[in-house]
Amino acid sequence: MIKIDKDIDPFFSPFTRVTETIVLQFGANCEAALHDLRKPQASLIAISGQLTKREIGAPITDYVLSLLHKHGDGVKDSYIYKSSTADGKELKSSTTFLRNSDGHVVGCLCINFCIDSFAKFARVAEDFCSIKEVPENRYEHYSRDIAEMVENILETVLRQKKYGILEMSRLEKLEIVKELELKGLFLVKGSIDMVAKKLDISKYTLYSYIEEIKKWAKIEREE
Repeated sequence: MIKIDKDIDPFFSPFTRVTETIVLQFGANCEAALHDLRKPQASLIAISGQLTKREIGAPITDYVLSLLHKHGDGVKDSYIYKSSTADGKELKSSTTFLRNSDGHVVGCLCINFCIDSFAKFARVAEDFCSIKEVPENRYEHYSRDIAEMVENILETVLRQKKYGILEMSRLEKLEIVKELELKGLFLVKGSIDMVAKKLDISKYTLYSYIEEIKKWAKIEREE
């Protein structure tokens, strides 16, 4: 519901519909106020919404008054700034200045939106989504079958390599097999054949690589 000064200047009449539309669009958390700045001590001439509990004839805010005092007709619109109500509601506000045909500022349209519930939700969401302990970057693939899982792990490792399979030396392929072994890929039945094919080696060569890697690991543990 909108409240309008019964003696409103015709210049402001078209803006009253905008004032009401804004609140109808954004609901109870929103308030839109229309001010006639030629009488700052009683500037409020139309208001929709009840966030600030103001009535027709209320004065302009100290913030807008300070802008007018500092900049006069050169004042710029002020969008998305923080304000608060007397009872502590946190608001996101914007003010658009209205000028007559001579370019003089004669009024303003102010929009206030209460963000209390959204701010609380944002804090809850941030806490819920935070991951406090991340020792390393981790990538988790959600595969539809074993073949896709093996392919995903293989591709993740191969993407980090400088050369293509055909250009790789035996040592470079051994390094790849070592990474796959550490990821536990060879625990998956059928992975041997897939990896051997991908690395362009026989599965018997791959078995020898795995055995060699295990020997290295054993020596490192003993040292």
